[in-house]
Amino acid sequence: MGCDGNNQLFPLAFAITEGENTDSWGWFLACIRNTVTQRMGICVISDRHPGIMAAMSDPHLGWAAPSAYHRICMRHFASNFMTRFKDNILKILVCRAALASTECKFNKHMNTIGRINHEALQWLEAVPLQLWALSHDGGRRYGLMTTNISEVFNSVLKGARSLPVTALVLLTFFRLNGYFVARRELGANRLASDERFTPYVDAQIQSRVVKACSMEIVLYDHVKGLFHVKSRRGRTHRLNLHEKNCTCGKTLIYGFPCSHMIAACQHRCVDFRLFVEGYYTTQSYYDTWASLFHPIFNEDEWPLYGGPTIVPLDSLQRTGSGRLRSTRLHNEMDVREGKTLITCGLCKQLGHNRRSCKNKNQV
Repeated sequence: MGCDGNNQLFPLAFAITEGENTDSWGWFLACIRNTVTQRMGICVISDRHPGIMAAMSDPHLGWAAPSAYHRICMRHFASNFMTRFKDNILKILVCRAALASTECKFNKHMNTIGRINHEALQWLEAVPLQLWALSHDGGRRYGLMTTNISEVFNSVLKGARSLPVTALVLLTFFRLNGYFVARRELGANRLASDERFTPYVDAQIQSRVVKACSMEIVLYDHVKGLFHVKSRRGRTHRLNLHEKNCTCGKTLIYGFPCSHMIAACQHRCVDFRLFVEGYYTTQSYYDTWASLFHPIFNEDEWPLYGGPTIVPLDSLQRTGSGRLRSTRLHNEMDVREGKTLITCGLCKQLGHNRRSCKNKNQV
């Protein structure tokens, strides 16, 4: 799954494999490079599955830097940390360190972790910082820290996984067609309305324009575009308009100007929209969803197949009826099916309801 300029999920490629292992991940990622896209500098965010890690580091598959940049999902990374150290306070600090937009904030959280548990700090430092820390990312992630957005797509294909292969492919095809049509129409409507950027960026910029109105700006060099910006809370940042750089780090991270840069642009009567990356334009958004799905012919109109005969392995065929038993390994991120705890409407505690509440006389 990818992400478009409106911060929405973009279905990139699907595959049906015998399982999630090193061979299948290597084959799938190689197919994407060979048949889907050869674009350089792609950022891939995933968990730390051994198959993904091996494929991303294999120079022959085309996913090693600078062809692509691998990053780790913060949610899975924090879960791995939690499995190792089992400390909720440390887990929260790890997430704060990962989300820090500057190295100064990152170092502050890491020092706190080190004072609490030095072994935990060593565990974190053993993983390359650019893989999980936003402050060391270099603007590759566009601010995306987790793979949650791809998991949302499960609702679009709800129920598809339990279907036979042919039905699964057909359901995926038709639902993707509807997904593309809706977003293509949105792009066309915004182009007709002469909207310059996607709704996501418009909303983000509008909120930052409001913040910029209360900032204090000091100009140091109008030729180099050097400014000193002080926010209402008293925090100060230095920025260089010519280099599109601000010490808050958010312009580099997200690809559109931070509130400090907007304030400096307004001070010098410069159009801050020039600092928004082309990826977020309405035209780019429309082009992203411009590909068409074509109607499927009746089976008697299909061309004759002249390829090899494919015979399924006996070991992969289902031998019984009913729903297959899930082989997914659950961890602390998951809420197990059938184990969701109810909340009492009286005392607000978990595990019982109003009728069985033992504290009803005290409430």
